[in-house]
Amino acid sequence: MKASPGLRLSLVTVLFVLLVGCVAPDGGFAFGGPECQKVDEKALKWVNWTRVPEVNVRIRNGEFSPMVIRLRQGWPYVLRIRNRDDTDQVFKAFKFFSKVAIIKASIGGEVANPKCIGAFRIPPRETAEIRLVAAVDGHYEVENNGIPFLGGFMGEPHGVIIIEERKPRI
Repeated sequence: MKASPGLRLSLVTVLFVLLVGCVAPDGGFAFGGPECQKVDEKALKWVNWTRVPEVNVRIRNGEFSPMVIRLRQGWPYVLRIRNRDDTDQVFKAFKFFSKVAIIKASIGGEVANPKCIGAFRIPPRETAEIRLVAAVDGHYEVENNGIPFLGGFMGEPHGVIIIEERKPRI
């Protein structure tokens, strides 16, 4: 007897929760734990999202371009990731996303309201867009693997995101 698609999805969800713990899938997103950053809502009112720096990433043949992304601590960004392949691709960066404040996220125009993302699946020929504020400086690896929600069990680094430390003006 074959398992129905709904039953398979339920089993995958249970397996996922057991393996990752505090992360749960919602659409194409896997949400991270409570350690994610927050931004003062009053400060966000002053951000003009049409004028913030845009970071465009392209996935082609399973590879990220550019492979190194540089952000500045404390600045807002629009991170746009285009999947140019004919298969689903995964943008997995649990540590990076725990060090930024997620303001808004969407995949293929469908808006999700996550405040803490760990990884997400981008369908073929679709684009993911994330509005964020880079909060904590450091180097963070980005992976792409076929099973986005299996933490560190699969995948290898395909890129790095560097959040440069905010330097005081003298």
